[in-house]
Amino acid sequence: MPEIIHPFAPLIAETVATTGAARIICMGALPWPDTAPASIRLDQTAVLQSAALPARAELAVARLEAGTMAREARQLIAALRDLLAQRLLVFVPENLLDDTALIGLGLTRQARYELEGMAWQAWSYDIRTYKSVPDWLNPRFWANPENWEKYRW
Repeated sequence: MPEIIHPFAPLIAETVATTGAARIICMGALPWPDTAPASIRLDQTAVLQSAALPARAELAVARLEAGTMAREARQLIAALRDLLAQRLLVFVPENLLDDTALIGLGLTRQARYELEGMAWQAWSYDIRTYKSVPDWLNPRFWANPENWEKYRW
């Protein structure tokens, strides 16, 4: 009998491999690749209550369940993003949060899945690529040494 591959597994394996993360926070029922480093398992209530959270990790991978309230889901994603990990990969049921809420949290859609008769979306966040540095943010536009001592500001 051929081995059945979970639809989330390839994206998780690719994300773990490309980040090279040594510390990974894992939350929810996820297929964990054999080649992945050891992970720290957390449950949703611990994150929402900020109870004994571990130190910041390089990557957090989470699966939100369909029964999660929208407000809790937004709080959970924000806590994972802000407190626990530099990079985030989260699997969300399509009807849990709308795209604007997830984009508002700084996430980027990676993929869509059909699993057990339910539509799922994979969203990611990386602090390093979240916002590019604008062209105007450099010393060329801020300092005018030729005008120092000439004008009263």
